[in-house]
Amino acid sequence: MTANVQPQFCVASNINSALVGGTALTTSDGSGGTFGTSMVVLFTAGANDSYVEAVRIMAVASAAATATAATVFRLYIATTNTGSSSTSNCWLIAEIALPAITADQTTTATNWYDIPLGFRLGTGQYLAASSHVVNNANTNLRATTFGANY
Repeated sequence: MTANVQPQFCVASNINSALVGGTALTTSDGSGGTFGTSMVVLFTAGANDSYVEAVRIMAVASAAATATAATVFRLYIATTNTGSSSTSNCWLIAEIALPAITADQTTTATNWYDIPLGFRLGTGQYLAASSHVVNNANTNLRATTFGANY
C-alpha cells in the first residue's frame, strides 16, 4: 500500500516565545509541574501538525549587569497545556545546563544557547519548558521556538 507519496511543505511560520524560570520545577520526568507557572508552553502545534526547528534560550534582565542563576533548562512534549503535568501527559526530550549569565551589559553581548530539534509535532501536542532553579531577581530566561505549520 502506498501512502504519503506527495511531499508536504510548511505553509506558515509558527514562532513563539516565553519567559521560563519564574517558578522552579525540580523533577526531570515531567511530573509535579503546573502549566503556566513551573511548566511553560513554548509552542502549540497547528491544525495539520507543525515542524519544530529549534529553541533558542537567552538570558534577559530588567536591571543592568544582573546575573541569572545557573540551572538546567528542560524541554518536554506535552499533550495538555493546562493543569498539572505528569509522566502520562509530559515527556522530557532535551535538557541543557546553563551557567550563571550576566545579562543587560553595556559592552559585552550575551551568548544564546540553541537546542536543535528538527521534528514534527502533532496536532494537540505542545512543546513545554521548565527551569530547575528559580531565576535571580530582575532576570529571566527567554525561550523562543522556531517552527512552521503544515
